[in-house]
Amino acid sequence: MHNQHSGIKILVVEDDPINMDILVEYLTAAGYEVITANDGDVALQKLDQYYLSISVIILDRMMPRLDGMEFLKIIKGDERFNKIPVIMQTAVTSSGRKYEAIRMGVYRYLSKPYDDDVMLDVVKSAIQDAKHNVG
Repeated sequence: MHNQHSGIKILVVEDDPINMDILVEYLTAAGYEVITANDGDVALQKLDQYYLSISVIILDRMMPRLDGMEFLKIIKGDERFNKIPVIMQTAVTSSGRKYEAIRMGVYRYLSKPYDDDVMLDVVKSAIQDAKHNVG
């Protein structure tokens, strides 16, 4: 059986090892290739290396050192990376914080805990929308 998602790479930026394991498990079970980074600095290195093949970034908002919003600011200011859709996930649910992220160009904002199927649907639509925006 051919996997419809094979070859699609997703960069997951998450500092919590348990959340990371869960995300990796669901994404790989859905057939995606997952590149992981446990903070924003590592994520920037991975982006530098793989950005041509990364389809989506799943980004945790609250991280040590370089947090999600700072990371977002950097990638949105870099023309190599700024077209990659970013799905931000966070336990912070204040609407002000949510709008700030959306204004900065986040594709979707998921509040933890969220349903895994919802996350997979959002990933799928981010990839489809990005394909439409390329041409």
